[in-house]
Amino acid sequence: MQITLISSIVVFFMMWWVVFFMILPIDIARDPNPVKGCDAGAPLTPNIRIKMLIVTSITTVLFSVYLGLMLWFGRHGF
Repeated sequence: MQITLISSIVVFFMMWWVVFFMILPIDIARDPNPVKGCDAGAPLTPNIRIKMLIVTSITTVLFSVYLGLMLWFGRHGF
């Protein structure tokens, strides 16, 4: 099976979102005294930029492994 650029981009972004939703709840500190009208479960500091960098690096490694396996088994068969 040949891997196209579009299919590689789609797989990368699907992996990115899955990893993002896995990393998102890590290191969440909630406000012990929430303001009335605000969600009590809202994080004080969500650290989205840091988490996006972590997710991108993890996804890049996972995608590299995926791409390597696809290219290896594409040449050698199962």
